[in-house]
Amino acid sequence: MKTKLIIAIVGGVVLCIGIVALARMNWGMANPWLDGQIDHAKVGDLIIPVSATGTIEAARQVQIKSKASGKVIEISVVEGQMVKTGDILVRLDPVDEKRNVEARKADLVRAKSACNKAQVNLDNYIKDLPLVTKQAEARLMDAAARLKDAEFKWTKMQEYRDKQIAGEVEWYTTEAAWMVAKAARDLAEVDLERARNNETIMVRAAQEDVTQAKAAVDVTEKSLDEAQLRLDETTVASPCNGMVYTLLIRDGEMIQSGTTSFTGGTPLMMLADVSAMFVTALIDEADIGAIRDIAPEYARPGKTQKLEEDVYRAAAAKIVASQPDDDDDDPAAAALTKHFAGTPVDVTVEAYRSQRYRGVIERILPAPEKVNNAVAFRVRIRLVGDDLEKLMGLQADLSFTTAKVQNVVLVKNEALQSEGHDVYVYVPVPGKVREEEKRPVTIGTTDGTFTEVKSGVEAGDPVYTKRPQKTEKEKKASDKA
Repeated sequence: MKTKLIIAIVGGVVLCIGIVALARMNWGMANPWLDGQIDHAKVGDLIIPVSATGTIEAARQVQIKSKASGKVIEISVVEGQMVKTGDILVRLDPVDEKRNVEARKADLVRAKSACNKAQVNLDNYIKDLPLVTKQAEARLMDAAARLKDAEFKWTKMQEYRDKQIAGEVEWYTTEAAWMVAKAARDLAEVDLERARNNETIMVRAAQEDVTQAKAAVDVTEKSLDEAQLRLDETTVASPCNGMVYTLLIRDGEMIQSGTTSFTGGTPLMMLADVSAMFVTALIDEADIGAIRDIAPEYARPGKTQKLEEDVYRAAAAKIVASQPDDDDDDPAAAALTKHFAGTPVDVTVEAYRSQRYRGVIERILPAPEKVNNAVAFRVRIRLVGDDLEKLMGLQADLSFTTAKVQNVVLVKNEALQSEGHDVYVYVPVPGKVREEEKRPVTIGTTDGTFTEVKSGVEAGDPVYTKRPQKTEKEKKASDKA
């Protein structure tokens, strides 16, 4: 019984709806299925956005390596921990590096001893070689005197022989003595020349030995310094402020030095410098011109210049705050303001949807990239605000306001119809049911929902966003007319 009642009620409702629809079709009553939809042109502001996505990343990531080798005995940090310059990150077993330091100390002792010995040899040559030269000079004088005596005797012997006073044996003996004396004098001259040469050459050679020995000492001292540094590096400290991004080692693992290993050493961890946070996004070539227009002058390709970090940070904060200058009368300040002029970028993150973040374009890379057969450019945005390190690694949605027009006539995009290069809207004909008039319009910019209409319709004019449909009866009546 209850089921039959429900069926009867449903049937009655359907019948009533059919009767109403039929009545509207036949007697010109309002019909939402046929009448279409009407919206009115209005005056308003239009903001033209460009959207993009990117990953939030730290200013830089620093790979930490140790100059020492050894076994990891302590890891003092965990992932996500904030550290400051000088904070202890990792401790290594120092035994091997202590042995290396002791070996380098022994090498230094030997090098210094060799240097001292070379210096002693040089001092000895400086003092002794002049004496050797004097000795050679004295020997030459002695040889010259003996030669003079032998020449005198040889001359007298020739006179005696001419007078037949001396015998043949005395003749030959005197001649031989003269020849021996002459040879001795020549040898003494050679020895003196050699002594004089050695006085220069051997001293210079000894000086070079001292130079080389001192260089060996310097090299050994540097080796000792490096060994001591590696010993100190068994306690690895943070080189900068940042966040521990990833740990790449475990307790008990053996690591290799980053300075002595052919493989470049074992990476210990990655530190993220979160003093500044950035988003890098790919912008389609169709939008890059508008992006360049809203970027600060220092970020535009062709005018880009490297500034100090403090200047970048202050410029971004000023652009986001949109604070007017107090120094408008100062030409230099006015030029700086123009140089730093730019439009902030709205940044949203799914993980913190209720919070609003903003940034400033800091770099537009001029090199194009192919993405799915389309050309795009990388744009780097500096985020401005506090507590930004929590965003690292998250996906960000970016909204660039590339243009803004105010107090213009707007219509919904659904109302626009195009035929080639011409654009039209359809407006209702007053006093006639489901009658429309085709009206050409001139359009301007669009935000994807509304479009600026420069001519063709006025504020308050009704336009069809969904065109009406005539019944067969209405079509016949219209054709007869």
